[in-house]
Amino acid sequence: MPKLTLCFKGRFIGLHNLNDASVTIGRAPDAGIRIESLAVAERHALLTLEQEQCHVSPIEHHEVRVNRRLVAEPTLLRHGDIIQIGKHELIFSDDTTGLNPVLTQNVHSLAQPQGRPDKDTLNQLISSIDTLPSGTIQILTGPHLGKIIPLQRGLTRLGLTGNECAVIAHRDDGYYISHLEGDTPPLVNNRSIGDSSVRLQEGYEILLGGTRMRFHDRIEQSAAI
Repeated sequence: MPKLTLCFKGRFIGLHNLNDASVTIGRAPDAGIRIESLAVAERHALLTLEQEQCHVSPIEHHEVRVNRRLVAEPTLLRHGDIIQIGKHELIFSDDTTGLNPVLTQNVHSLAQPQGRPDKDTLNQLISSIDTLPSGTIQILTGPHLGKIIPLQRGLTRLGLTGNECAVIAHRDDGYYISHLEGDTPPLVNNRSIGDSSVRLQEGYEILLGGTRMRFHDRIEQSAAI
C-alpha cells in the first residue's frame, strides 16, 4: 500500500496510508492529509491513485514541488519522491514499507538539489525503519471512559473548539502539553500548567474541562490498564 510520510523541518509529523482513489492535501479539517500551517491552503494539492500509480497535482494553482521542481499538472510519483507543500515535506513510499519516522533527521539530506535520492541511499533509509511515535492518552472519566487516543501526529488537539482545549506536541525528546483555548489551563498531576509547556512522563494524569486522562509512553501500557 502506498504511503506518505509527513515531515516538518526534518521532524516526523505523521504517516498516511493511501488507500482511497483520491486524497486532498491541505489545511481544511476534512482534508485527507491535513497540514496545520498558514503556508498551506485549505485545499492545496490532490493525490490520485489509479492502477497502482499515484499522481500529485496542485489545486487552483497553489505551489507544489516534487523533488524541488515546481509542478503544474498531475505528476507521477516514484518511490522516494519528495513533495514540498509550504514548509512541509511528504515522502512517497510505494510499497508496504513506510519511510522511517525515527530517521527524520535525514529527510533534508535526501532533498538535495539534484532531486530524488539514489536507490542505495533510499534503501539504506528504509532498512532502518523502526516504529511510529507510540504515546497515547487514555480517557479515565466521562462518556468516553476507556478510549485510547494515539499520539502519532506532530500535534494532537484535546477538547472541543470554544471550550477548554489543549494541544500535545511530539518533539525529539518526548511529548509536551500546552494550553490552547479556554479560561482554565489543564492540570497535570493536579498542578496547573499555566502558560507553560509541560513534558509528559509515563502515568502523568491530565484534567481538562472536567475530563481526567492519563498519558502513556507506549500503547502497550494503556492497553494493560
